[in-house]
Amino acid sequence: MDLLLLCATVSYPFLMHLLVIVEQYTIASIYIVIVILLMVLHNFLQGFKKLSLLLVLTFLCVCILLFYQVNLVLYLPPVLIPLVVAVIFAKSLIGDNDAFITNIAKKIRDNDVSKKELKYTRILTFIWAVFLTLIAIEAVIVAFVTDIKTWSYVTNFLNYIAIMVFAVIEYFIRRIILNHIEHPGFIGFIKQLVRVQKNKVQRF
Repeated sequence: MDLLLLCATVSYPFLMHLLVIVEQYTIASIYIVIVILLMVLHNFLQGFKKLSLLLVLTFLCVCILLFYQVNLVLYLPPVLIPLVVAVIFAKSLIGDNDAFITNIAKKIRDNDVSKKELKYTRILTFIWAVFLTLIAIEAVIVAFVTDIKTWSYVTNFLNYIAIMVFAVIEYFIRRIILNHIEHPGFIGFIKQLVRVQKNKVQRF
């Protein structure tokens, strides 16, 4: 299931753009439904019941929309995905709780986090929330002012490139500001995130 979902996620922007170019909008919409269903099954098997329920509701809404307006389904993921993540990031900034990225940093470093790191990760969480919100807004604007093929090119390629560039720039800024700690390379950072995720599932 994990490998299937990973393949579907990685291939998503390329396959979606190809289907849009050849004007196979119905097949593209059905593919979106299949990916959501895989996410539902994956999260249910991992024990994330609340997230699974939310995805089930999303799945049902998309299925209903599929019968009324096929093309509209295509526009949902590039707007909803960054917007949902932005809301999760922003919500973690409310009150005295740890910010989302602060929480990840604590788990990676076994709570050995300095005040400087706490401040930086909280600000970074806010910046990511704003950036992802802008990505979602941009996807809506592009949908209105361009044709669907241009929109697909922007949302399925340029936006991902923008996110990667943003992450790389932040990485180098982090190395300068938090120069007192060891910074793993990209592969090392991914391994740390995987380890944190596995520990989270085991504790759940």
